[in-house]
Amino acid sequence: MFEKWRSFRNQVDFLIRSKLQFERSLPEGFEIPESELKFQKELREFFDLLGVKDLLINPKPHWVVCDVGTKNFSIAPVIDRLFIEKNHAVKIHGIEIDGYRRLRNFYTRADYARYFAQKAREAAFHPMDFLEFTEKVDAVFLLNPFVTKEPLLAWGLPLGLLKPAEMFSHAYGLLKEKKGFMVLGCPSEEEMEVASQYALKAGFLLGEIKVWKANSVTAQKKSRFGRICYSTVENVSDSGKRGIV
Repeated sequence: MFEKWRSFRNQVDFLIRSKLQFERSLPEGFEIPESELKFQKELREFFDLLGVKDLLINPKPHWVVCDVGTKNFSIAPVIDRLFIEKNHAVKIHGIEIDGYRRLRNFYTRADYARYFAQKAREAAFHPMDFLEFTEKVDAVFLLNPFVTKEPLLAWGLPLGLLKPAEMFSHAYGLLKEKKGFMVLGCPSEEEMEVASQYALKAGFLLGEIKVWKANSVTAQKKSRFGRICYSTVENVSDSGKRGIV
């Protein structure tokens, strides 16, 4: 009963946020908070642990990638840096279904997202449902996907938006034509197991699980479990094939 009440309350709040799409620019001279800089640094450590940059070897003239559940899109310059180091052009799409959630300073995620989009060479923020995003991509970043009820409710979203099977199938469909890959990340071993099962059912080949460990001084208070998921066997590296399950 309590679960249904939380979902109903979240549904009302979510609808109000979605309708009140007020936008404004961050103040002139805005500086990225130290905590956000630490978070970006930790994301890069996570990507290096998974060997993401080593996957950027295909001679494509222009990559297209998307980050699903991007929140404030601060990941945009982090992803862009990976491609800069490989001398690749890339367009980065940030997708957030709850893009107009207001923060304590009354700016929205969308306000911040437009700021961070400008910190990458080519990036676009989309306050929308990922299931409605249709552009074919070379890589999907799916970090902390909602695959169980409690995290979804805790983030203020209704249970009607919990569609993990559809989400993984949609990601696979966007990637398969381009023989792409997905970077999957979860905040616990249990959620990684659930997410991995959905990925398998969608058609992905799963790489080895690796763990970035949080500590008392990191911005992220939970360790991050990650693995590379491949849409086809052709795009699996030799090192990846040794860890495929």
